[in-house]
Amino acid sequence: MSATYLAFAAAVTLLIASPGPVVALVIADARRSWPAWTILGGVLSAQLLLIAALVLIYLALDLKPAILEWGQVLGGLYLIWLGADGLCGGDDEKPKQGRPHTHYFWRAMAVGLSNPKDILFFLAFLPGFILPAQPFAPQAAALIIIWALVDVSILVAYSLVSRRLSSHDKLQRALDLLPSFFLLGLGLMSCAMGINSLVS
Repeated sequence: MSATYLAFAAAVTLLIASPGPVVALVIADARRSWPAWTILGGVLSAQLLLIAALVLIYLALDLKPAILEWGQVLGGLYLIWLGADGLCGGDDEKPKQGRPHTHYFWRAMAVGLSNPKDILFFLAFLPGFILPAQPFAPQAAALIIIWALVDVSILVAYSLVSRRLSSHDKLQRALDLLPSFFLLGLGLMSCAMGINSLVS
């Protein structure tokens, strides 16, 4: 059982370390202040999707593909809007100047939940780490805790790296623009894949 959890932790580390939209937000927000609310929103959104996938596995239910495809298109549009807003300088103000800290939490939650196809990924990924002969609930709880610990650790590491690099003037402009371009690209890709699935 412990070998299964170690393998799960290793796989999760590789998955979360790959830059995604929440990582892009954490990197962008870390330049201005410590992004605790962004990290919390990102981790909680992943936990909600993970729990939803575990419930679906437990109940052995199937989601209608069209629901996920429309969700992917809408999520992609939201990411495009966030990326364009960042490129236009819409997020330059510091949290204490006009925006409550909770704004960053809800924005990260929305980004994290904006691609419901993550549930399909979890449905494909998680069963390999669940032993049918063992009780389901303790295994599900262990997977949730492992994912949360790894997720927080990696997002904190990205924050520290971003804050360290932001002190270099030459890298400051790149750190200003790269997360927004990344969100824009992810949004366009998500929309294209969703529309392609709906059309076909």
